[in-house]
Amino acid sequence: MADRKAEADRKAAEKKKAEADRKAAADRKAAEKKKADADRKAAADRKAAANKKTISSTQVASGKPIKTVSEQKRDSRNEFLTVSVYLNAGKIAGLVSVGVVAAAVLVTALTFLAR
Repeated sequence: MADRKAEADRKAAEKKKAEADRKAAADRKAAEKKKADADRKAAADRKAAANKKTISSTQVASGKPIKTVSEQKRDSRNEFLTVSVYLNAGKIAGLVSVGVVAAAVLVTALTFLAR
């Protein structure tokens, strides 16, 4: 009977130790993942800061005034407002002459109707 109790206690202790080991491993893995995420975020922040610094130093070195984002958008939008019109003089002359003839016909018709 004492052997059974000792065996049960030993199994319970092994089970408890295994659970503690699993929990510790999970905690270590979570801590490593959290650290890796923090390192990735820090690296991304450093890269963004370096890129921003490079862009601003390039703009200052070029001597041009630094444009804000809204000014850049405004400048790019103005390009879409440019309209090019090509007129063909022959077509315009033809349309004007057709208009003059049509007006003459209408005036003539009105004079006959008015009499």
